[in-house]
Amino acid sequence: MRYISALIAVLLMATMFVVHTDKTEAQDLIYNPYGTWNGYKVYLSPARHSDTGSRGECGGNSENDMAYNAALNATNGQYYDDVYDPSSVYRNLRARGYQVRIGRGTLRSAIDNSNAWGANLHIPMHSNADVSGQCTRTTANRFGTVVIYWSTSSGGPSLAASIRDIVGAASPGTNDFTCFNPGHPCTSISLGELRETSAVAAYIESDFHTWNTGVNWLNQPSWPWRIGWAIDSYLGYPR
Repeated sequence: MRYISALIAVLLMATMFVVHTDKTEAQDLIYNPYGTWNGYKVYLSPARHSDTGSRGECGGNSENDMAYNAALNATNGQYYDDVYDPSSVYRNLRARGYQVRIGRGTLRSAIDNSNAWGANLHIPMHSNADVSGQCTRTTANRFGTVVIYWSTSSGGPSLAASIRDIVGAASPGTNDFTCFNPGHPCTSISLGELRETSAVAAYIESDFHTWNTGVNWLNQPSWPWRIGWAIDSYLGYPR
């Protein structure tokens, strides 16, 4: 009986390991460009907070869901110049010639998969928070697009600035800025997706989800095409 019990325990442990590994790997989504590949790989890494929905999001929204939907629309969306335009060659990253991978596992798998895949650009996609329970605020200069880069990255500041300028032009908050990590007071956390990724990285806080105007905008499918525009602008429109 002891031998059988030990054998069962070993088998259960092996099964648990396999299920966890498969789940982590299977959650990433990979998309090829519609036409000719321009030679660049973009890893989009939507928020994966364990407490999503209780981070001050207005209207019962989820930061994780909003970020994932934005990543999908940046990759496959049908908008250009913030209006529905399914025939535009600039409507999404695939139409612009990029290969895209969307992270759907853990923080660790996002870093590891991005590096193993050989991503050229790594972009965590989030929304920001300040004070909870004050969703009716309308002071736009309290909010905006914040983009963070690693302090020693040679390309990070330029990529972050391109995203700030292009996404920030559409976001309802007007206080758009970039900051470096670690050390800048915009965040006290050392961000692994900037610290440990091989690709040039920029961490987007698209706007704040702690005001209704920001949440309403974050939920719109009409702005994420700007991610492709910002990347094209940074890279010089590779074709």
